[in-house]
Amino acid sequence: MEICSTMDKGTVVVNFTIGFGNNLFQYTYAKLLADRHGLQLHHRAIPEVGVKESIANINNSLNAVIVNDTNYKQILYFENLENCNVVINGYFEDYKILKPYLPEVRSWFDKKEITNTKDVILHLRLQNRLVQISHNKNHISVDSFKSALSKFDYERLHIVTDAEKWETYSLDDIEKIRHQIKVGPNPPSNSPWVEPDQSLEYMNHLIEGFSDLNPIVHCNDAETIEGSGGLRGGFIDDFNLLRSFNQVIIFNSTFSWWAATLSGAQNVAIFNPWKIAKPPEARRNLGSTKYPGWVSWGSADDLYFKKYGIK
Repeated sequence: MEICSTMDKGTVVVNFTIGFGNNLFQYTYAKLLADRHGLQLHHRAIPEVGVKESIANINNSLNAVIVNDTNYKQILYFENLENCNVVINGYFEDYKILKPYLPEVRSWFDKKEITNTKDVILHLRLQNRLVQISHNKNHISVDSFKSALSKFDYERLHIVTDAEKWETYSLDDIEKIRHQIKVGPNPPSNSPWVEPDQSLEYMNHLIEGFSDLNPIVHCNDAETIEGSGGLRGGFIDDFNLLRSFNQVIIFNSTFSWWAATLSGAQNVAIFNPWKIAKPPEARRNLGSTKYPGWVSWGSADDLYFKKYGIK
């Protein structure tokens, strides 16, 4: 724990949401802002990556500024925040604000060495993304993933996923997932269910479609962490596995985006547009991340479910 005892300057207060990747964006933006404007930081710990809790002595007599996803660039670069407290209340999924500071940002987190330079790893977040319609709309075909793989010189494909198993699924397996989500932190009231047959079709499409590549699959069957946004216990092992690869494929996941960003992986393919089912004006720019060695692939033509009419 770090304790800031002064009341002579303002404080950046971080309101973390659910989601590990979301929290890394929120912490990083807050620290950039605090360092740039000479402010204190107040936030809980993110112990999995070495971020300690920071407790500030907040002067509540100062003016409060709310930072959200509409004003974050103006606040970071142009506002005079002297004698202000700042409340962080957004997601800040913007690779451009991090790009000038990448070495510095990486130094704020525990380091994980890259140990695998010959293989490629693909992260597939499934579970609630199989059964809830807002995520299901974004799914792409195995052929699209294989087109990304063609950009790499590799020996073996690894797949790391929050799926409990990597073998043919049944409707009972889909019902189990729906039950886990229903009683967890992302209930169906946030996003309606898709038909079970549709979830089943896509899961088995992935398993069958990759079978000719004989992938090494790393599943996670731990319990979902309450209030985490869908993370399973032991998620940091998956995160560090991703960080240990020099070649990474990312699809619609801030979890794997951060893994590749922090590791400094030299060959990264990322699907673009990011979360294509959202209206174009609501899509983040992460799919077009232009860090050294990163390339984008994809379009609406890659979507598995054409019936939604997404362009």
